[in-house]
Amino acid sequence: MRFRKIVVAASLMVAGTVVSGAQPAAADPPHRPGGPCIQENQNVSRSSVAGYNDVVQGLDRIARTSNGLVEVQSAGRSGEGRELLYAKIGAGPDVFWLQARIHGDELHGTESALQVLKLLAGESPDARLIREKMTLIVVPMYNPDGAEANIRQSTTPTRIDLNRDWENFAQPESRAWYPVWTRFRPRLALDLHHMGTAPVVNGTNELDHFQIGVRPIDPSRMTDLQWLTARQMSMVTANALTGFGQTHIARYPEIDITNAVLSRMLLGGPGPDGSDPGFKTQGAIFYEIRSVGQKSNGYIEQMFNVPTMALLTTVAQGRLGQVDVSALTSIPFGTHGECGRDV
Repeated sequence: MRFRKIVVAASLMVAGTVVSGAQPAAADPPHRPGGPCIQENQNVSRSSVAGYNDVVQGLDRIARTSNGLVEVQSAGRSGEGRELLYAKIGAGPDVFWLQARIHGDELHGTESALQVLKLLAGESPDARLIREKMTLIVVPMYNPDGAEANIRQSTTPTRIDLNRDWENFAQPESRAWYPVWTRFRPRLALDLHHMGTAPVVNGTNELDHFQIGVRPIDPSRMTDLQWLTARQMSMVTANALTGFGQTHIARYPEIDITNAVLSRMLLGGPGPDGSDPGFKTQGAIFYEIRSVGQKSNGYIEQMFNVPTMALLTTVAQGRLGQVDVSALTSIPFGTHGECGRDV
């Protein structure tokens, strides 16, 4: 199977117009390497971005209208005392962990997680199959204090990146979420993130809006099955976005981070008390989407939703293990660049 380069229309939708072959007016944002780009004094509205109260109300609304399909539970409390809420849906043996907004200023994953949960509580054939074959743990806002403060880290007792705290477990959020993972023992996990820079496809001036984080840790630290599963999850993601608009997809630059949440899931702990949980998550990847926080919010959220639902459906159908990964290396890496400038 040959990989087809994926192009998404988010850059056009941010502008709110259809871009023609005509040159932009002098006051328009620059369009290289693929803009439009946020300007130095531009107001970026976050009024439509889901906050903590939206999560509380949204989970309650979905649970009440789901006819008992969705259960909302609390993992504990954040440093500032907010409930760490998650939803459970499905009765199947194959457990899938979906989390969002571990970094509080990465805005749209929360709304996407709620939208996916609502889809899963519906009566479409895919939703019914997923619920039958799988159990989903959905964490719409891993870091509610950071989200309310619009910062990357937690807020109390110190500011710590919660995606670097599954080694020391210095923060109450980390100590609360880890037992939920050990309780449900998810076979697969997906983490929704945003890129804070203006990434481009490596070797080009093409602004890219979606990157696949295939490997939180080096493959040499995974089992063969873990590495294969991560690549299969990634190929399902890439295939789902083929033809979905007009920007380019890329692989997230290779990393090897020991103390990140997905990394520790793959490594199998240890936990806050140093104990071995007795299992390892088989496959864990992350999505990174470029965000501007205005105008194209709905489209950005769909860039999370479409591949997430495709991945869940593939797993429920029992087809994930059959996915050919040979085309993965033809997906270029992303690299950092300054929006509107040649790279």
